[in-house]
Amino acid sequence: MKVILFIIVLVSAVGAWLYFNPTVWQDLLGDTPLGPPPTVTKLYKWQDAKGQWQVSDKPPPGDIDYEIMQFRSDTNVVPALKEEK
Repeated sequence: MKVILFIIVLVSAVGAWLYFNPTVWQDLLGDTPLGPPPTVTKLYKWQDAKGQWQVSDKPPPGDIDYEIMQFRSDTNVVPALKEEK
């Protein structure tokens, strides 16, 4: 009987700790099907009147042509190094 009570208290303590520390829980399940879905960030890229590239989380004002870029939190967006010849 004492062993069962000890196991119940232990499981409850671990469950409470994981509940109050969600980052630990997410790190443990991150790469499994039970993990949180990846977040998607949408950015807008356009050239202003001076020819400078602008990137923002809001579309440009007016009739400026822009490109929508989407980045997922589970992918690497660092460009690869160019190979020198």
